[in-house]
Amino acid sequence: MTDFSPAVFGPPAVRVGTAEREQAAEALGRHFAAGRLDLDEYDDRVGRAYAAKTTDELTILFADLPQPAPAPTPPVPRPRRDPRLLLPAIGLVGVLAFATAFVIATHIVPFFIFPLLFFVVLRGRRFGPRNHYGPRSMG
Repeated sequence: MTDFSPAVFGPPAVRVGTAEREQAAEALGRHFAAGRLDLDEYDDRVGRAYAAKTTDELTILFADLPQPAPAPTPPVPRPRRDPRLLLPAIGLVGVLAFATAFVIATHIVPFFIFPLLFFVVLRGRRFGPRNHYGPRSMG
C-alpha cells in the first residue's frame, strides 16, 4: 500500500472504512520505525486510528508528522535518430566526390551526374498527401 495521506479522502466529515484505518496504522508503523514516535505514542495513535469514524479523526493523528514525499518522476528518454535518414546524404556526398574526382582527372564536366543527383535527392522525399496518423485499418 501507499503512504497514508488524509487529503485523498476529501472533506473532514467523510466516513472512513477499514481499509483507510489499516492504511493509517501502516503509515504510523513506518513513522514509528523511523523513530518519529515512541512506543506509547504509537500504541495510542494506532488505537485511535482503528477507532476513527471520519477523515478528520485520522488527519489529527498525522498533524505533527511529515507528509510522504511524492514519487520521483522517471527521466524522459531522448529520442533516437534513425540511421536510415543519413543514407540519402551519404549517397549525395559520394556522388559529388565521384563527380569532383572525374572532373579533376579528365577535365570533362560529367553532365550525366546531374540527373543522377536529381534522383538521389528526390529519393528521400515523398510526394502526395501525407498521413500523419499511420495506416488506417479497414473494418
